[in-house]
Amino acid sequence: MPRVLLIDPDRNALGVLQAALGQAGFKETAAVTSGSFALTMLERNRPDLIVSRVRVPDIDGYELCSIVRKDPSMKGVLFLLLASPGDDAPPAMLEEKPDQMLAGDLPMATIVSEAARLLQGTPAPVPRPQPGPPARPQPAPPAAELEGSNGLRGSLGVMDLPYITQAIALGHKTGQLLVTLPSGRGVIVFDRGRVVHAKFFGLIGETAFAALVVAADGDAHGSFVFNPLETGPDQAGRTINRDLRQLLLSAESGFDDGRTDAAVAPRSREEV
Repeated sequence: MPRVLLIDPDRNALGVLQAALGQAGFKETAAVTSGSFALTMLERNRPDLIVSRVRVPDIDGYELCSIVRKDPSMKGVLFLLLASPGDDAPPAMLEEKPDQMLAGDLPMATIVSEAARLLQGTPAPVPRPQPGPPARPQPAPPAAELEGSNGLRGSLGVMDLPYITQAIALGHKTGQLLVTLPSGRGVIVFDRGRVVHAKFFGLIGETAFAALVVAADGDAHGSFVFNPLETGPDQAGRTINRDLRQLLLSAESGFDDGRTDAAVAPRSREEV
């Protein structure tokens, strides 16, 4: 099993990426928030892949890549560097280059797919593998296609719910994402890319969002459709204030509790 070391000063982003890699099948991941912690981890356990942000305390991503490349014991370790908007440009004479560098506010699915490509040589499917007979192979639509689509619809057996919500957010879309599961239906409302409301069974707000993410996880029979709207709900109709990254992190960290809550939720299928 490949070992991955993640470096990001944003603990929330770090947790979401670690969870996303775990869903894609990469279970042996370590996560640290600074360059000095990363060097300590490298001494203890040599990874197969390092995924680092450019802007890292103590030692930035460029310098860390240089240190790894110059260390004979780290020969063969892959390096994926992530640059956010506003990060410093790489030094003009950067000799110790990363294996790949991604720039911009990218959906988590893109980062996971690139990490999988580096480790395995071919892109891995972003959704969590589903039990039972395999469905007809279909690659997950690229983020660019999702960003420009109207009336986006599909199967949760092809794209998982976190990936879908991130694609809608990346496109700054306004509308309703309707999710249909064997247990019932849920809705997530977006206003210019921000999640502002969710409803699932008798739950509303952040609790409903987390319960819906948990219930949809691993459900290959579920489906979704995104209906664009001209305007989002007024202030009275907004029940969520946190950003999507925080919502997904909360859903991931409470997965076990979420499964229990979903199991005991009312069985009446309330229309949304």
